[in-house]
Amino acid sequence: MLSTKFKFNYSVGGIANGIKTDTFTFFLLFFYSRVIGLDPLLASSAIALALLIDSFTDPIMGVISDRTNTKYGRRHPFMFFSFIPISIFYVLLFTPQSDWELTQNQLFWWMFLCATLTRVGMTLFDVPHRSFGAEISKDYDERTKLFSWRELFSWVAGISNAFLAYFIFFRSTPDYPLGQLNPEAYFSLALTGGFLMASAVLFSSLTTRHEIKNLSDWKGSTTLSDIFNELLVAITNKSFLLFFFGNLTLSVSWGLLNNLTLFINTDFWGLKGSQISIFLFVYLATAFIAFALTPKLVALLDKRKLVILCVFGVAVACPFAFITYNLGLTPDKGSTQLVLFLCLPLFFISTLSIMGNMTRDSMIGDIADEVELQSGKRQEGVLYSAVSFVQKVNTAIGSITGGLVLSYLNYSADNPTYEQTYSLFFVQGVVGPVLLIVPIFIFYFYTLDRKRHSEILLKIKEKSFN
Repeated sequence: MLSTKFKFNYSVGGIANGIKTDTFTFFLLFFYSRVIGLDPLLASSAIALALLIDSFTDPIMGVISDRTNTKYGRRHPFMFFSFIPISIFYVLLFTPQSDWELTQNQLFWWMFLCATLTRVGMTLFDVPHRSFGAEISKDYDERTKLFSWRELFSWVAGISNAFLAYFIFFRSTPDYPLGQLNPEAYFSLALTGGFLMASAVLFSSLTTRHEIKNLSDWKGSTTLSDIFNELLVAITNKSFLLFFFGNLTLSVSWGLLNNLTLFINTDFWGLKGSQISIFLFVYLATAFIAFALTPKLVALLDKRKLVILCVFGVAVACPFAFITYNLGLTPDKGSTQLVLFLCLPLFFISTLSIMGNMTRDSMIGDIADEVELQSGKRQEGVLYSAVSFVQKVNTAIGSITGGLVLSYLNYSADNPTYEQTYSLFFVQGVVGPVLLIVPIFIFYFYTLDRKRHSEILLKIKEKSFN
């Protein structure tokens, strides 16, 4: 069993990805297209190109970290180094100001390069860190608990980042009554986030390095043909394919829902930063509720059933605001009563989405055991590179799609019309939830349950004695 101290030290590492994910999901597209004035089509193109590069760097990092043998272990050398690109390029990403008078092309390249290098830095940490967590324990339930801890830290960090944004940096001023439109606020937010991410990465890497001795060294071949064959076993595993495409389709919908949130809260509902911050208390409460419930529900329902239940619940709760608005049941726009009204569906959406994330994160460790039975090799790095990539798809595809929608609507950066904001609301309230049908269908066929996992571990143990 893993100690509480180890779970804490390990999970602190989730803070870095939590801050980056929150900022990239809710603020990146908004900052460049609504605040700085970059054409939404160019902004979404920059995000798409950064994601394309990620599609190569994530699996490469997985292959390298699986096959690295040093006195510092297979994962930790990359984890230690990653804080440099993460913090530097994350801060630079939000440095441009509206009075710099940069051209559209210059803004595009700045956004693309800084977003790409921030993502690459996060890949250097996140893929080895997740792989390390999966490798440190093979117990079905212990993995769920460990990744519930990691997801809790990640969510709390993201929520704390949003708290800093809305309570401190996005405060209303005479020039900017809606503080989230103040371009200067984003640099201070990024500077704070960059420092916290670097601190979390270094702390988690340093305090878990003593567990390196409990992990196995890579003993396989490093020739290209053998690497390819071993990769083929991992990525063609049925459980992995269902998991990957289930997460990928889920991320398309979830990313779209999240990336339009700040636009809708600002331009459709007319909420100030201080009002939006009320939602953060709901996010914070649901993170702890999900942390308490997830291991218990996994023990009761198993992982596949819980994931399907969570996705279905989100799909049902997401259209609530859209439906009630069109029925004339929502309070007045811009009112605190409206914020409290919207907290009701948000409570269910947030709780279920966090529970789903916690459960899915622990699934890859189970799949790694199945792959080990088939290939004789531990390939957490390769498998968790897919998780890292899909999580980035969560933010990127939503931003790309959101940017394309904004471009199609010719969305005004200064004074969007009611028709434009209502169209965004329709996409979030109807299109996004409908898309969730696809991952529900895919996860239905996932069969790696507790019984099957126990059989796999028994067969691996039998092989080791032969």
